[in-house]
Amino acid sequence: MKRSVQFKIYLGLLILCIIGYQFQRTTVDDFFVNPFYIGSMVLGILLVIKALGYTCQKCHRNQVMQGFYKYRLPSSNCYNCGHDIDQNRT
Repeated sequence: MKRSVQFKIYLGLLILCIIGYQFQRTTVDDFFVNPFYIGSMVLGILLVIKALGYTCQKCHRNQVMQGFYKYRLPSSNCYNCGHDIDQNRT
């Protein structure tokens, strides 16, 4: 599966976990064992790691983060040089 599609699936799952958590009735005692809370924390950390490592092999520019406040969804081609990012990946 292409890295850009996999990133978008993880992002969609994170959004679903956040929405699902809003409809759960939680108390203070079971807050940290809520499956939506655990899923959103795991997916959030995974997405940050994937966003930091999503770079082009040719020009070494990050494909997700443009700056401190500017982000974009990744694609299979580099935004800067047009290189196919997924061609050497297995």
